[in-house]
Amino acid sequence: MNLSRTDVSRHRCRYFTDSGIIGSKEFVSEVFDEVKHLLDSKDERRFTPVGGVDGVYSMKRLAAVIS
Repeated sequence: MNLSRTDVSRHRCRYFTDSGIIGSKEFVSEVFDEVKHLLDSKDERRFTPVGGVDGVYSMKRLAAVIS
């Protein structure tokens, strides 16, 4: 799949709006612990690496395809 520069930027910016928490694994874990009482989910959280950026994680797993 070939994306235009605009589409690539939009996908990258999406991490900052849809990921909930983004940062180092330690940061994401600490912030999640502070706000988990606000979330309905009882699932164990697994923090997902953000593709293309070493050492950056997201609270939510984001799909590559946006519909």
